[in-house]
Amino acid sequence: MEIQKRCKYCGKLFIAHTLATQYCSRQCNGKDYKRKMREKEISDYLESNPQDVPAEVSSQKSVLEQKRFLTPREAAAYLGIGKSSVYRELASGLIKAVQMKGKTLIRRKDIDGLFDRAKEYQTRTGKIHEKREYYTVSQIVNKFHTTRRAVWNRCEKYGIKKVYQGRNTFYDKALVDIHFAELIAEVDMNDYYTIDQIMEKFSMSHAAVLSFVQRNDIPRITQGRKVYYSRAHIDTFKGERENVDPLYYTYKDIHEKYKLSKDQINYYVHNYNIPNHKQGRLTIVERNSFDRIIKERMSTSFLDKEVEKRKKQKKTDKVPDGYISIKQIAEQYGITEKAAQAKTREGKLEKLFIKHRNYFNANAVEQLFNRDPEKFDVPEDYITAQKIAERFKITVHHVHGRTREAKVPRITIKHINFYELKAVEELFGHRVPVSESVEGDSIEWITGEQIEELYGLSTAARRTLVSRHKILSKKVHETTFYSKADVEYARNPGLKDQKDYYTVEQIKEKFGLSREEVYSLARYKNIQKKRDGRFTLFLKEDVIRAIHERKQ
Repeated sequence: MEIQKRCKYCGKLFIAHTLATQYCSRQCNGKDYKRKMREKEISDYLESNPQDVPAEVSSQKSVLEQKRFLTPREAAAYLGIGKSSVYRELASGLIKAVQMKGKTLIRRKDIDGLFDRAKEYQTRTGKIHEKREYYTVSQIVNKFHTTRRAVWNRCEKYGIKKVYQGRNTFYDKALVDIHFAELIAEVDMNDYYTIDQIMEKFSMSHAAVLSFVQRNDIPRITQGRKVYYSRAHIDTFKGERENVDPLYYTYKDIHEKYKLSKDQINYYVHNYNIPNHKQGRLTIVERNSFDRIIKERMSTSFLDKEVEKRKKQKKTDKVPDGYISIKQIAEQYGITEKAAQAKTREGKLEKLFIKHRNYFNANAVEQLFNRDPEKFDVPEDYITAQKIAERFKITVHHVHGRTREAKVPRITIKHINFYELKAVEELFGHRVPVSESVEGDSIEWITGEQIEELYGLSTAARRTLVSRHKILSKKVHETTFYSKADVEYARNPGLKDQKDYYTVEQIKEKFGLSREEVYSLARYKNIQKKRDGRFTLFLKEDVIRAIHERKQ
């Protein structure tokens, strides 16, 4: 809303965006406030010390008391108020005046008579009127693509109050945005049909479509003159899809609408506890809950909420006693890490998030895996995929792929696959043990998993580290090894050159300088420096020389 007003302090015309705005800028607001405070202090002082009233002020008051007619400025001085207040009371009719060409006169007798017919004084309630923004009817029509009559009807329906100013009518912007939002909401055409689309797809007349949607109470959205009907409900009634409750999604529906993979859908369903159940061979997911989660995830405020959630969590770098990781669970029970994650998610076990990893209570894990009273014995000549991967130093994913291609005999017990040991040795037996190929080098090598455990890094952080610092690496039988010395140099800048160079932190600690003083010293004393990754190192000899010169 834009309203042209005159500034209460400087008198300039400006565009106001609320009805309560009185000043053209923050500066005018502050100056007028200071002026009022100064005048109040002066008036309070003069009232308490009448002997200090200047002679010209007292003479001016005596002159005004003798005049029969006053101008607005003189009336303001006579009453001790602002000229704007006098004009406001003239407009309201409280004070009578005669307007001549170029001059306005007020009878002093009328001003004195105001106090003879004054109303009873009422105390203020102390309520603060909040500043609001408003729409005109034309602005609502243009923004929400509707008609004036529809605006009036909708405002009356939802009780949106009007505010009048002159000939203009204004409506509360916040309430209008809430109750008119559906008129401009984007319609996902994957979820809705138009009447023309229904007529074309099902060979129906216009009258038949209207009768069909009314008879079956099909949910709809109305935007202006356009009406959209729920695709899921219509397809269900017309037999275009399996008999699935329209309030639920199948995995196929979610994939078509959001382009999510099955693993991504499972992640949302299990981690956010979205209601779901089996219907025949299909798993169906509650439509409204899934849409709400996706909308929250796509909103800009989601990351802020996650940050606040992480801040509230108890921070610790040490894994408490009695807690184990997913990898340890997989090793202990002979299953894949993916299966361990699914099992803990299914059991809804509480977890701790420490250094980018989830840890679970060992007792709760044991109860989860052993609560099935059925016991089973695995034949001695069978082995799990996890143990195969450890034995031949390959990934579990590679084990599954190669055993499937070679059709290695296997048995499944309690959702865990066990492979025939003899066939596995024939398939992978040609591999040279990794320890032999690595131990022959003078360089000490570690795997990516060992780097993550040693330094508490996530997989993505570890990959960034080895790429950014160009860590020496080599690959042996599907496993990548990295130089341990290079990793330590990357994690501890200056370690290579610690005999000849100082880091900034070392200079600060040893000589008691601030960071700014260190860089100032390096700049003006010509200290030789070099870069180590993203860190700066300073030559020890130059630093000691500069410190010595500084003390002299």
